[in-house]
Amino acid sequence: MDTKIVPIGNSQGVRLPKAVLRRAHLNVGQTVKIDVAADRRIVIAREKQSREGWDEAFKKAGAKRVNENLWGDIPLDEAWDK
Repeated sequence: MDTKIVPIGNSQGVRLPKAVLRRAHLNVGQTVKIDVAADRRIVIAREKQSREGWDEAFKKAGAKRVNENLWGDIPLDEAWDK
């Protein structure tokens, strides 16, 4: 897909078609990172949100071994000061 660099105030910009934004999972107003690759390509990538994907990861992990004993041989019902 070809496009042109256009003036936007005192800057320049490129208009991104809706189909391109959809394929890249980008939305209007979303923060992105812009970088120039070693081969002089401009790379636009969405900024990863903190905790992004945690919900899916927890769902995949499931509720396995909720009462797992992380202290090895110490029984779960034994008090620390004994």
